[in-house]
Amino acid sequence: MSGHRNPEHNTDEFRRSVGSKEQRKMRAEQKGTVGAWSAFGAMGAVGWLVALPVVLGSLLGAWMDYRWPAKINWTLTMLGAGLFVGCLFAGIWMNREKNKILKERDDWDSMDLKPKDGDDDN
Repeated sequence: MSGHRNPEHNTDEFRRSVGSKEQRKMRAEQKGTVGAWSAFGAMGAVGWLVALPVVLGSLLGAWMDYRWPAKINWTLTMLGAGLFVGCLFAGIWMNREKNKILKERDDWDSMDLKPKDGDDDN
């Protein structure tokens, strides 16, 4: 019966999976949950990263409209450019935060305890 897997392999894989999940759960309990203020802070940071370039772009565009009147509405053009730059900055910031979380998870996973010799049921 070549279709059956080794039951010991499945048991070891199951043990590793359960052990890893339990250690992650214990670390989360030690670290504490993310509070509402922390989540609001992250939303605020992303909001400022988008809003500030939009406002600055609009102001620059209004000044350009005043300084060099033309058929092009510089206010709307610079507003769009500011929105693009703000979204780009927000994406970069969120990517950095995601990478920090993944690095922290990898660091914790590399520190996971291996089973002791006496723990094996073989």
